[in-house]
Amino acid sequence: MFTGKNLYLNNPPSEGRLKVYPIRTMSDPIYFISDAHLGAASQQAESYKTERLLPFLRGLRGRTKLLYIVGDLFDFWFEYRTVILKQHFAVLHELAGLAESGTRIVYLAGNHDFWLGSFLDEQVGVETVYGQLEVSHQGKKMLICHGDGLISKDWNYRLMRKILHNRLNIWLFQWIHPDVAVWLARTISGASRRHAAPSSWSPVQAYRELAKKHLKERYDCVVFGHVHKPDLQKEGDKIYLNLGDWVRFFTFGIMVDGELRLESLEDTETP
Repeated sequence: MFTGKNLYLNNPPSEGRLKVYPIRTMSDPIYFISDAHLGAASQQAESYKTERLLPFLRGLRGRTKLLYIVGDLFDFWFEYRTVILKQHFAVLHELAGLAESGTRIVYLAGNHDFWLGSFLDEQVGVETVYGQLEVSHQGKKMLICHGDGLISKDWNYRLMRKILHNRLNIWLFQWIHPDVAVWLARTISGASRRHAAPSSWSPVQAYRELAKKHLKERYDCVVFGHVHKPDLQKEGDKIYLNLGDWVRFFTFGIMVDGELRLESLEDTETP
């Protein structure tokens, strides 16, 4: 079990695109983002996303000691031994700079993270985690997970997930030329998104019910991504947060003094 520590504020933020929290806070704010799916859309749409994501990451320097990326930052991530997609250079550069500034970055693998190898850890300074993460922050016991494959009725996706994460298939995929691999991965990603919105049941409600079960059993806070619909549910001192995405909503989570919030980049910009 990985246990986080309460982290104390060294320098209060004074300006930038993020909400400013006064010095009276007892612990550093912790940030959560998910589902930017960089590389999934047209060049214009990708520019729109990165023009917002890069200043956001840059603005976290000196504001937080901990950032959770709760899966699918990239629409396709697969590490060859010597190749990294050049289109992600700017984001990787900002992540490296954020890590060098003293922020711990924890990346939880999502369903589009086909293989998180050693590059992010060794070259960028980002810790990678597979599966669910149980942590304690600011007096709260938390479950953090991308959320893919957790809903039993989503059997189509659960089957696809087994195929995509099969070790033999991963080994075979690495022998495909990267240019062909990117095209193939985008095709697979598109298929994944199409079945991610079933008509017979509500993913938003299904993840609410799953989170409620976890909260009742042992946790104070549950954080998911994957659904692409921002959602904050409170019942007493129990909190469920779905982070939404950076495709349509540009939402993120923030935890300050044990309070988990859902915020929008558009709402927190300063003139």
